[in-house]
Amino acid sequence: QLGHDPVISLDDGDPLVQAALYCYDMKLPSILSQGNWRFATQIQELVLTNEVAPNPWKSIYLLPAGFLKTLRLYPNIYDWDIYKNERIYTYYTSNLWMEYVFQPDVSQLPAHFVDYFVYEIAAYLALSNAQNTSFFQVLEQKRISMQAMCHAIETQNRPQFSQISFPVLDNRYVGGIIGNSINM
Repeated sequence: QLGHDPVISLDDGDPLVQAALYCYDMKLPSILSQGNWRFATQIQELVLTNEVAPNPWKSIYLLPAGFLKTLRLYPNIYDWDIYKNERIYTYYTSNLWMEYVFQPDVSQLPAHFVDYFVYEIAAYLALSNAQNTSFFQVLEQKRISMQAMCHAIETQNRPQFSQISFPVLDNRYVGGIIGNSINM
């Protein structure tokens, strides 16, 4: 795609291969942090530390290993702050769970994400490595299209729940769940 011979081995000392490896290591955590990718989401109980929290906080919890981005806390509390990207300070002092985005092993990346991510890397490398600057424009358009498709596939892995009662939506889900809620 960049006017370069196909990459057959990552062990090759070729400058484009080295740039692609660097790009992969740099871009993957960034791209995962930009979306709510269900394949890279997990829920884990946070560890309460014995540290004395500075005023006004009451407790300090450790963030999970591999943490990239918070999606939500359980129970649903709103008074908290993350410091140094490793600790969460809060007024809450009981068991606290976090739903968060992490970087999964490359073998766990789904095909639709891999297809999209290839275009992320190609577009990133295009301006500095392509033989023709128009390659970037083509790759950038394809990257945007693949990103939209990938996000659309990901949204199918999470049902949507409305926050208000609307009869048309309330009766849309059938098969054991009553109305538009998981509460029965």
